[in-house]
Amino acid sequence: MPTVSKEGLENALYVDSSVLVALLAAGDKQHESAIRLVRVRQRTMVTSSVSEVEIGRALGRRVAPPSVQRAARELLDHCEIVDLTPEIRQRAIEVRPASVRSLDAIHVATALVAGLNRFASFDARQRIAAEEMGLKLVAGG
Repeated sequence: MPTVSKEGLENALYVDSSVLVALLAAGDKQHESAIRLVRVRQRTMVTSSVSEVEIGRALGRRVAPPSVQRAARELLDHCEIVDLTPEIRQRAIEVRPASVRSLDAIHVATALVAGLNRFASFDARQRIAAEEMGLKLVAGG
């Protein structure tokens, strides 16, 4: 699992796939918010390997042109990708509230296990879970 240095933890930002998709899709209603979110500072963006699948599926539904698919790969190349580990899977089971969807719980658990405290998502239910688990929600998310 890639790790962010202690110094990097302060500025690192966990971004879920909703933020990454919004960055890629100029027509997305959250596109401008996503751009502002990641431009606030030169933040290290961290995400789960699950985001790779979610982005691929989202772009497939939108029938994204090859240029957007290339941009997705480049965007992911600029993120620290955290693989799904047994520790993250166990922590995801413990994420509250119990009604949160499984993939959302994996994102929250990944941020927690990676030792991050800033969390960005445009998903309302996921934001509730992240906040309940002690993560700081970043404005605009």
